[in-house]
Amino acid sequence: MKKFLHAILYAALGFALPACMPVPQQTETEGDTPVVVADFPQSEIELPALDDPRTLLPSPSIDTIFSPHKAITTDFSARERAHIAVQDAQRFANGNTEIIDLTLIQPEDYAFPLPGGKVISPYGGRRRYHSGTDIKTRANDTIVAAFDGIVRMARPYSAYGNVIVIRHYNGLETVYSHNSKNLVKPGDRVEAGTAIALTGRTGRATTEHLHFEVRFNGAHFNPNYVFRFKSHKLQHNYLICKKHRDGSVTVSPVKKQDAFLVEDVTSPKE
Repeated sequence: MKKFLHAILYAALGFALPACMPVPQQTETEGDTPVVVADFPQSEIELPALDDPRTLLPSPSIDTIFSPHKAITTDFSARERAHIAVQDAQRFANGNTEIIDLTLIQPEDYAFPLPGGKVISPYGGRRRYHSGTDIKTRANDTIVAAFDGIVRMARPYSAYGNVIVIRHYNGLETVYSHNSKNLVKPGDRVEAGTAIALTGRTGRATTEHLHFEVRFNGAHFNPNYVFRFKSHKLQHNYLICKKHRDGSVTVSPVKKQDAFLVEDVTSPKE
């Protein structure tokens, strides 16, 4: 019985092997040893086409995925060069909500505005009208730009004294005031860390310091939403900026891990 099964197996192999192996065409002899010469196909064997529906779509560019930049207006009007609280026509152009993702800003793309500075008066203050954070080091210390951007305003302005406003490519604006000297002028392009002014006490100030504000579309909000003032590092927040029916603007911070809780982030204009 075993011999019969073996015979069947060998017969099956005999039929299968010629279909998948080249057939020897001739035998040559090297000395007393016979050498089999195989005759391989002379043309390439086409591989079967795969009908796979899982075709990968073209991926968006890396720059698009990781860029925190937004469209901003850079052709400043006379009013934009003369006043602090002004709007940007590019803001809320596509709806009543905008999101600024601070987690996309790389370490080399931001700078604490007064390196070594210490907070002497927080946002809001005891009377809740303080529109920025006061930071102090010493007189005539170097103030630097917080982010890349374009200087929109640089001039004396009422109680602010010598003030600088920078419009940034991330959609924010930052304000630096009471400066003893401004080192930039409107239209200047600056990078994060660029020296822009020296600390002073011009305007309404009792000591040399930097009054630092962060604004969105003209509305100031708590700079603590953007910077950790003890470590001088950037917050890992999403900033949810909303324009309301009465025209007012609010900015709320949302931690990255809680971003899925944000509702109506692409709401149309009301």
